[in-house]
Amino acid sequence: MTSPSRVQFPLIVAAVGLVVALALMAVMLLNAQMLVRLGILGNVWFMLLLLLGVTSAVCLFALFKSYARYRGMAFDGTVELGGPAVLMVLVIVLGFWLVPKPLAQFGLTVFLHGEGGRNVVVLRNRGTLSLDLGADRRREAIGDKGEVRFDGIPANQRGLSVSVILDAEGYELADPNATVTLDTEASYLAVRAKTLHLSGEVLDSLGNPLAGAHLSLKDRTAVTDAHGLFDFSVPSDLAEQDSTLTITANRYMPWRGLVTPGGNPLVVRLEAGG
Repeated sequence: MTSPSRVQFPLIVAAVGLVVALALMAVMLLNAQMLVRLGILGNVWFMLLLLLGVTSAVCLFALFKSYARYRGMAFDGTVELGGPAVLMVLVIVLGFWLVPKPLAQFGLTVFLHGEGGRNVVVLRNRGTLSLDLGADRRREAIGDKGEVRFDGIPANQRGLSVSVILDAEGYELADPNATVTLDTEASYLAVRAKTLHLSGEVLDSLGNPLAGAHLSLKDRTAVTDAHGLFDFSVPSDLAEQDSTLTITANRYMPWRGLVTPGGNPLVVRLEAGG
């Protein structure tokens, strides 16, 4: 009859192995992305399977009789394994067979939208977006839904936050320091129209600076300073019908004209009037 101490020792070994296996499993669950980046996820998984297999075998060995039998001469015979030995082999082999191999590469889609929300698409088939993947900068065109697709991202980049660069005429990222995290299939970034300046000076008919002249451009207003200078900040997507600048001053004729924000400083002379 097997003594209790001879049974207890293998069970203690099995319990220790099980605790270590559970600790490895927790590491895999909590730090899977880091293990993928380091390229050691498969090594940790192998150690986990080995521990589970050995733990199962040792546990059964303490409770049931295991056997291994060899028949024949030299290498012409057959080997028969039973009990815990078979269970250990099954745990390891099935563990590798049933668990799919991690993808060596993955893809990411970035959706660009206006500041009004994710449904506000302001860029359609206009411009490009770049991702900085370490020394590799990926640049892709913006689609008709404001989407940008990046394929073939190395698995060791998963979980990293990377910088993005928008190149679209008249638009910029709402957050200049925006990043995307490579842990989901889709990411969203807000964009906005670039801020342009409309500047210049207002003179009288003799070419002298005209202070206190009132200017209006759509819903924006300004007043010239003591040197007759003015400066507007306007969005780059200002519609043509909203690009009419109006200038008025006491004892001068009003002036109206289409202007182009972001261009050269404007010089306007007002003619004396009633």
